Amino acid sequence: MLKILLSTFFVSSLLSAVTIDELVKNSFEKNYDLKSINKSIKVAEEQIKVSKNWENPMLAFKVNNIGFNKPLSNQKEYGVELSQVIPIGNKLDIEENIAIKDKNIEIFNLEDKKLELESKIYEYSYNILILEKRYKLIENYQKNIEKLEELNTSLYKYQKTSLNEVLKTKISYLDLKLELENLKTKIDNLYLNLEQITYEKIQNIDEFLNIKEINKTQINQELFNTHPKIKVLEENSLKYKNMASLEEAKKYSNITLSVEYMQNDEQDYGNLTVGIPLPLYKTENTNALKAKMNSNETNDRLGSYLHNLSLQTDVYLNNLNQSVRNYKLIQKEIIPLKQKIQENIENYNSFELIKPQESIENLNELIIYETKALDEALKYYESYSQLLYFTNKGIK
Repeated sequence: MLKILLSTFFVSSLLSAVTIDELVKNSFEKNYDLKSINKSIKVAEEQIKVSKNWENPMLAFKVNNIGFNKPLSNQKEYGVELSQVIPIGNKLDIEENIAIKDKNIEIFNLEDKKLELESKIYEYSYNILILEKRYKLIENYQKNIEKLEELNTSLYKYQKTSLNEVLKTKISYLDLKLELENLKTKIDNLYLNLEQITYEKIQNIDEFLNIKEINKTQINQELFNTHPKIKVLEENSLKYKNMASLEEAKKYSNITLSVEYMQNDEQDYGNLTVGIPLPLYKTENTNALKAKMNSNETNDRLGSYLHNLSLQTDVYLNNLNQSVRNYKLIQKEIIPLKQKIQENIENYNSFELIKPQESIENLNELIIYETKALDEALKYYESYSQLLYFTNKGIK
């Protein structure tokens, strides 16, 4: 019966487990921030369609010769006027280019948001995996301390140890219990954080820890230039240049043609009016200058971001590789030595020479180094998650 229950539990755990890549894929489909940007892209597409349309014509109904103090004429005039703004030059083409830039900016914002979301999912997921390993590790050590507590209690009955040693063992056990409770809260909160950004309730993550050094040559440098944040800045710079050109084109970009039909008691007649803008106040020059300055500012931000992107990648790469070296040193050199000491304590102590406190202290030190190794694993995956973003997934 027990085997059946364990088998059922194992199968259900496998069924409920999800990989990080599956989480990323599902989050792209469910995340409301991404849905909102997708709607903005559709709005931008509609704006492109109407960007080259003329302004709506104006229809006016007219009555002339209306006297307020005394009649101006016995003949009042009635009529209608139709006026239309007619664009000339390349103003509409420029407006279309600006609308296209707006759409591209939204597309790149979407890619940047996806990249940022994927990086955060990796960070949360690996934090959960490592803290769960830490939880199991502390549980095992807690069982060892519990055995030592029982041994101390037995030895105390035979006056082979002091009451203080018994109490210290008890305190060690309670310290581990406290740490387990704190770890449980951290893990639960991380699952909630993950659910918050993936819109999916996760019970178990099916992924292995793979801690290894990464050489700079392994990073795809070409992906830096296609980073969505860089593309956003590039499109913004081009957009501001188009806006400057648009302001220049506005000086003589429109004429207004008005056709008027009037009638009175004697005759019908028409009027034709052509309106041409006079750029007397040079507003367009000021706006064009502002747009050019914005373009230059965006180019400076682009250069700064490219500079920082490369250096920040190097920083995270250095941190990652240092974490790998620390992790290996602790796992392959320090921990085996501490385990050897523990074996010696347990194997060579006779009943007369038993020093439970020495065993407890060594176990506690072993816990410290095991948790230090896991701390380095946490640092590794924090750097790895950041590198996913800054390298535009150039390390996958």
